[in-house]
Amino acid sequence: MIIRLHQALSSFITYIIFFYIFNFDKVSSIIISIIVGLICVIPDYDYKIYNWANKQYENINKSKILKYLLFPYYLFILFLLKLFKHRGFTHSIFPIIIFFLLGLFIMKIFYLFSLAFLLHIIEDSLTVSGITPLYPLSNYKFVIPILNNRKNRKVQEYLSYIIYIMFFAIILL
Repeated sequence: MIIRLHQALSSFITYIIFFYIFNFDKVSSIIISIIVGLICVIPDYDYKIYNWANKQYENINKSKILKYLLFPYYLFILFLLKLFKHRGFTHSIFPIIIFFLLGLFIMKIFYLFSLAFLLHIIEDSLTVSGITPLYPLSNYKFVIPILNNRKNRKVQEYLSYIIYIMFFAIILL
């Protein structure tokens, strides 16, 4: 799913949840929905981290001496490659649980991170690529194939514009 559609859907759904269900005031609901809309793209940075770590791995593997000299760094790179496989850990239920617990015990702002990650993986489950909700414990994929990123990119762009218009219209009511 494209970033703009993630942000539009997450902001719109968050506003509805906080304003209509939790009865927050309008300004607080708008601020919270914008924050969640910004946070909801974080899970997709796994792709960038994975690519960076893969380049580091290739550079270290060019020389056995370098691999041994940088062994702790090499292990860290292997850890990143395992953890940040695209649609892996960041698209599972574990970050949601971690952020929820951080919100419970440390700062309430982490509840918004938990909500943003939850909305993100629900939205990504609607694509043909799906999600792995229990990664790294299981490679089981959950898919509701409504959107295809390669074929429906324009549809997703138009859908994001429509949802943004609905979001601004509902705010103005």
